[in-house]
Amino acid sequence: MRIENPINILVQRRAAIGDVIMTTGIVRELKHRYGHNANIDIATDVAEPYRNNPHIRNIFPVDQIPSVNNRYEIYINLDDAYETNPTEHYVTNYFYRAFGDITLDQSVELFPTNNDRALVDTKLLLTDLSDKYIVVHMRNWHWPAKNISMDIWLDVFGKLFEERADFKIVCVGGASDNFVDHPLFFDARGYNSQQVKYLCDYANAFVGIDSGPFQCAAASKTHIVALLTHLHPDRILPFRNGELGYNCTVIRTLEDCAGCNDIQQRPIRQLVCGKKTFPCANNFDSTAIAQAILKQL
Repeated sequence: MRIENPINILVQRRAAIGDVIMTTGIVRELKHRYGHNANIDIATDVAEPYRNNPHIRNIFPVDQIPSVNNRYEIYINLDDAYETNPTEHYVTNYFYRAFGDITLDQSVELFPTNNDRALVDTKLLLTDLSDKYIVVHMRNWHWPAKNISMDIWLDVFGKLFEERADFKIVCVGGASDNFVDHPLFFDARGYNSQQVKYLCDYANAFVGIDSGPFQCAAASKTHIVALLTHLHPDRILPFRNGELGYNCTVIRTLEDCAGCNDIQQRPIRQLVCGKKTFPCANNFDSTAIAQAILKQL
């Protein structure tokens, strides 16, 4: 069917990077359903994940959205979709709110440009990363439950290098995230979402907590070693190849309160730790993490 005046659709998710990446499947499905009969705009304060997305027309900051009543026939607001219903998968919450259907393709996607690919390819060659490497996100930001301690990370790296040293470790994330200054480490902090996705496509594995880089890896082909604290795996592992958690290994904190996000006050704005000190981030089996990585090398 072809209509004379395309339907204008607005999809909104204010933030953050990982949450916005998780909306990309919604936009893909909308474009699949309506094709040229729809113009899809995005309202978000984190526009970067939608850069180069072929399914959309415009991106607006949330506080600069054109009048919905005058401009859009369909308005899908994904804010607080999972924050008010945390016992279901984050992306599934999005799909149910948008379509009332959770049987659709819930995978995420990112679209590197030729410049993104050229930058990563050049770095891989210049730093001798063309063979084996893993991508690691050592998060260091607010929400302490997501900040795995450097003691854990260094113990993991020590166990890895005891077994073999024929690979390198690429650190991604933002400027505040951690990095190890060592010849076997490469600093890719500051890479955009599309570049991280492309970097992960050729990595032996991604290792990290649920986060923006985690969702970049979810859009890639790489194996994911998911280090989880407050989230149950069924809430956050990516859908890939039609399967939840496809090509993933889960390593959960050893704390008995793992997955506490399910019992947080709704809507969830921040984590309240029942033990006060967020011990989950400092209680991982470093041997299990190292073994999960070594299986991919």
